[in-house]
Parts: sequence; structure tokens; C-alpha cells
Amino acid sequence: MSHPVILYGATGHAVSVREEIEQILAERDLRIIAYIDDSPHTRPDSIGGVPVIDFETWRRAYRDVPLNVTIGNPAHRRRLVARIEAAGGQFAWLIGTWPSLARDLVAGEGSFIGGGCYVGPGVRLGRHVQLQPLSFIGHDTSIGDFTTICSSRIAGWVEIGSDVFIGMGTSIVHGSASRPLRIGDGAFIAAGSVVTKSVPPGARVMGNPARPLRELARRNGG
Repeated sequence: MSHPVILYGATGHAVSVREEIEQILAERDLRIIAYIDDSPHTRPDSIGGVPVIDFETWRRAYRDVPLNVTIGNPAHRRRLVARIEAAGGQFAWLIGTWPSLARDLVAGEGSFIGGGCYVGPGVRLGRHVQLQPLSFIGHDTSIGDFTTICSSRIAGWVEIGSDVFIGMGTSIVHGSASRPLRIGDGAFIAAGSVVTKSVPPGARVMGNPARPLRELARRNGG
């Protein structure tokens, strides 16, 4: 007998991870019984025959079913998780197909590891972290709550804070045991960046090597 699960997110970024999650659920004998979407003007009635509901419907009728929040924006995901927790909800932890995971991996509730990921030894994931498919997470790396990593490569000895968004194709390198490279809480790293130095909390960086967006704008006469 399959076990039910609900995905919070039916459009946008959530669509990009839905097929991967559906494969995970099939392999683990789970089935999606509903999606949650809070946008009445864009919310479809159903996806593949599965109903799309709002939060209040979930709270009244589905609160005992585990769910995974597939929203990509870390701050938004944090708010939704807090709302779900306040309503007494619980979370599903999902691991994709053919990942390579170190045996000592420590991961918090509600997190997602997509297919084809490599996670090395000594890695710690916080709560509701998203590792999109084909991400590489090197040894002795910590990743804070609600952080999203989109198909990127993180070398060893990196400390990534909470609520960080790392765009697709980013490389983060040059940490060491004595001096880990640190990405501060709430930082945003644009797709394709190469990060070789620590990034302060709340900073927005891009490029190779990655630099603050304001600095790049000044250099370009913006």
C-alpha cells in the first residue's frame, strides 16, 4: 500500500523539481495526493489528475499528510514552513535517484536532494535545504536552513549560511581546514559565478571571480 504525500508548490520553480520528486515517490512507494498553491488567479485545478488546493483546504482536510515545500526562494520557503508548523503539519524528506551520499551525512527535516547529486563526507544540511539535481557538495561542508543550491559545485571546507540562494552552474572553491570559505546568511549568488572568497551576509554577487553586483555596475558605468 502506497503512502500519501503533498507537495507545496504547483507552478514556477516548483515545476522544475516536480518530475524528479515524482520519480522519488514512485521508488519509495509514496504517492502525491495533492499540490498546494496560494495564487487563486494562476492556480490550476489539477496536475496530472491530482488536485491543486489552497492552504486552508490543506489545513482542514490534509494536515496529517507529510509534505515537502518545493518553493525555490529561501525566504519564502522559510515563511511557508513556519506557517505549516504553526498549523501542526509535518514534513517529508526526499532523496533523488542515483545520488552518491556519504554515510555520515546529517540532514534536517523537509530537505530535498535531487538525482545525480554527490554529497561528500562530513556534510551537514539544515532544515528544508534544496539540492537540485547534479549538485556536487564536497567534504566538510555545512549548509544552513532553507538554502537553495541549483545544480552547482561546492568544494570542500565551505560554510554556507541560512536562506542563501546559489544559482545554477556556480562553483565555490578555495576553502581550507584552517580557513573555511563562508557564504553569509541571506546571500544571493548569480548563476555561473565562481566564488573564491567569502561572501558577507545579505550580499548579492556574480561573475568570475564573483564580485558584488553594485561594484560590477560601477565598473560598467551603471
